[in-house]
Amino acid sequence: MTAPKPQAAQHLSTQLVHAPKADAAGYNSLATPIYRGSSLFFANTAAQRAPVDALGLDYSYGLHGNPTQYTLAQRLCLLEKAQYGLVLPSGLAAIALPLQAFLKTGDHWLLPNNAYGPMMHLAHSLAQDYGITHTAYNPMDTAALAASIQPNTKLLWAEAPGSLTFEVPNLKELVAIGKKAGLLLGIDNTWSAGIGLNPLALGFDCVAHALTKYPNGHADVLMGAVLANSPEVFAALERKNRLWGLGVSPTDCELVLRGLITLPLRFAHQGQSALSIAQTLTTWPEVAQVLHPALPGCPGHEHYLQHFSAPASVFAVALNSNISDEKACAWVDNLKLFRIAYSWGGPESLAVVVQMPPERQALLASTLLGAGPAVGSTDGSAVGPAVGPAVGPILRLAIGLEAPQDLLQDLRQALDTALGQPSCNPI
Repeated sequence: MTAPKPQAAQHLSTQLVHAPKADAAGYNSLATPIYRGSSLFFANTAAQRAPVDALGLDYSYGLHGNPTQYTLAQRLCLLEKAQYGLVLPSGLAAIALPLQAFLKTGDHWLLPNNAYGPMMHLAHSLAQDYGITHTAYNPMDTAALAASIQPNTKLLWAEAPGSLTFEVPNLKELVAIGKKAGLLLGIDNTWSAGIGLNPLALGFDCVAHALTKYPNGHADVLMGAVLANSPEVFAALERKNRLWGLGVSPTDCELVLRGLITLPLRFAHQGQSALSIAQTLTTWPEVAQVLHPALPGCPGHEHYLQHFSAPASVFAVALNSNISDEKACAWVDNLKLFRIAYSWGGPESLAVVVQMPPERQALLASTLLGAGPAVGSTDGSAVGPAVGPAVGPILRLAIGLEAPQDLLQDLRQALDTALGQPSCNPI
């Protein structure tokens, strides 16, 4: 290429700082360029003093956005059928931001008692630090949910399916109850990756999404997003995000953009592999119940059929009550293809033995395995013992890109080894 013409009166150090960039016109590639920068140049003082449009592209400072980040937000809007998108440093940040944006001291909000664990920690922190109270509702009991709404309730949060136990609530009823009470409605849509479920079309005001999982798809990026259709809702989210100074790496944005290209194929393949494995596990004598929303035995299966268009690759297995936690851990430890890790949506299959709070274990025995009703408070803090059979250990499985036959063989040999019996059971 031709070198830029140097200015004779300028020293080399000045020339290196102020030399022009190569002309990008004509360079057309599928990959999105990585735009890095902290100080962004204004054309003039008037541009530097112009007010920021919270709903537009803000190129005033590197923290607030860049073309790589905004391209990702636009692609996510396509995924979730949203008008506005905001990219955040993690999935946890994506569920924390709406709480801070919509709630203030003296407010009350509702979250499901089967929510993602850190959500409960956030709820207790808001109550302790800011005087924002909450009630943990049973997502499968809409009548009790409606009765939990207080005069100062501002937000109804949902998760579908529930974390660890995979119940699917009646989302249409949930939305109807919330709208009737004038509440803001938010939901964690990470499980469906924005493909299997479209919450904004159901009437939710904002959607949180852990891009760490399926959208990135390669287990090497931490990122989240919130999406909305209402300009007022999004402006509140953007304002709080700006005040907190939350920024994301443009390099990480480019990795998620690359992952989005193959997302539909990966999601479909992993979801079908997981469903075939889940169906096989229902025939194993050591398994009390497979908790997969696409299977008829899972609570809320009828709601899954109504709301969802495709299954994800994460589900749980409830073992018989005569199998100890020690044996369940040995099962996982003996696996050769599954890794022990928290996150999912990447290429490798994962397995963990769930450590569930006693109240969740009681509710599991009650609502999932047909035992008698559990007794407890509406905030989930004091649930008494359920009447009926105890629930054995719970394993959460996340199926990756390996062949399902190989994964089933691995699960079988590891379980037989843990139970001290020869591997002779069919897979």
